[in-house]
Amino acid sequence: MITNEFWLDRWNTGRIGFHENEVNQSLIQYWPNLPLGSRVLVPLCGKSNDLIWLVEQGYDVTGVELSSLAVVEFFGDNDLAYTTEQTAYGKLHSANEMTLRVFEGDIFDFDGKVFDACYDRAAMVAMPSTLRQSYVEKVSACLREDAHILMISLHHDGNIDTPPFSVSDDDVASLWQRNIHKIASEDLVQTNSRYKESEYAYFEESVWRVLPDEL
Repeated sequence: MITNEFWLDRWNTGRIGFHENEVNQSLIQYWPNLPLGSRVLVPLCGKSNDLIWLVEQGYDVTGVELSSLAVVEFFGDNDLAYTTEQTAYGKLHSANEMTLRVFEGDIFDFDGKVFDACYDRAAMVAMPSTLRQSYVEKVSACLREDAHILMISLHHDGNIDTPPFSVSDDDVASLWQRNIHKIASEDLVQTNSRYKESEYAYFEESVWRVLPDEL
């Protein structure tokens, strides 16, 4: 069973193959053109430099991360001074010279509201099927009705009991009851050396744009 302790142990033992050192190329290529100052939510952000990239585009960014080690390493790796405030549900770390903060705690305890957009690179695929609907409802409650979502999903034939979990196109459509568009898709077994010699027959990475129903 995947619990918070599972993820904390992964961070504490350095088993973080899901972490990307570079800014995600799909984020760079497909992020929507939003007004400067738009509030962006990044669930299960880890220590990703995607946060920095979003701030550099002029957005007000809030990441949510369970692991205190990931949070400390994020600010340390980027040489960012920050202040910490204890809230009712977790710690809120705010960069001193950037429009950037990271909530340290469980995404289901996060109480932020009225975000203009959400970027999900590795959150949905970290959720077992029993938690996905609750995750979608939680994120939706944090967003404005006209918010934009950029999400990356994975669909593969590997172990269904360990992350990253396989999320099919039908799963995405049934979970997000909004205007959904698949804007890119790639079978990494065919294109990425890391997966070519793996046990996977296919490992499809898809990029989704989730929009308000009227758009």
